[in-house]
Amino acid sequence: MAFPLAVIGPAVLEVIGINPQGFDRSDSALWPSHPVFDDDPFIQPTAGGESTETAHLACRPHVMGGLANYEALKGVLRARQPVPFLRMSGLVGGYMGMVGVRQITREERKLAPDGTGYRWEFTVELVYVGRRAGGILW
Repeated sequence: MAFPLAVIGPAVLEVIGINPQGFDRSDSALWPSHPVFDDDPFIQPTAGGESTETAHLACRPHVMGGLANYEALKGVLRARQPVPFLRMSGLVGGYMGMVGVRQITREERKLAPDGTGYRWEFTVELVYVGRRAGGILW
């Protein structure tokens, strides 16, 4: 096992295996508007919106471990159950929150003679769920 960089439920994202290339975070809030008698609409904040995290991952399937964790991510997607999401910072892991896997996309690059791509790239869209959506520090 290589040095883990993040964990999404049973899937361990690590240096050798399925490797994180980057993370994108998106938060939103609901601000409905209603027209009133003058020119400006009445805008009122009502609730928090979705918080999502997009993980950009890559692996080389000819190297051990990458596809096993890809299958684990697909299992989380199919189960439609929230799982814990942890990110490493140095030697300490940080609990980001409970997430559901909304979507996984996969691309194969540079096909080998056996028909399998030398490099697979993944995009995994996670949605934060629960009362602490977005982690303990947000």
